[in-house]
Amino acid sequence: MDIRKLGTIYLNALAEVISTTTGIHLHVKSQENDFSFGDITGVMSLDGQKKGMLFVSAKIADVRVLCSNMIGVPLADVVNDELDDTVCELVNMTAGSAKVRLSDTDYMFSLTQPFVIKGKDMSLVTKASTDITSGTLGNNDITIKLKIVY
Repeated sequence: MDIRKLGTIYLNALAEVISTTTGIHLHVKSQENDFSFGDITGVMSLDGQKKGMLFVSAKIADVRVLCSNMIGVPLADVVNDELDDTVCELVNMTAGSAKVRLSDTDYMFSLTQPFVIKGKDMSLVTKASTDITSGTLGNNDITIKLKIVY
């Protein structure tokens, strides 16, 4: 399967997860390899025949809005631990949705424990033979980025 098609599967999964859990509708703004880390990034290892990594990254302010809508509390009442939980849950549900869509392919994988990385001045270095795709979802208020590495 083409890595760009994989990226589309994961981007659509993330958009659906956000819409379902928060009521916020995001659309694909770009599907380019222009990924840059936000303030907070959720990560999951994709453990299957083909090994991969899933990254979902955004600014803290945007995650705060998603979290507020997801758990039903005012923006001012959202605490840092809830931001971490929100990003981990978005990664977990996105991976779960993508797993279903990839169940009959070589890209089928087992879910692993998601984790959070904080800080935006990071870079991801991979072997030259690694397939990478990324994309951005957004609306007028929120932007969230996704990166897939196989």
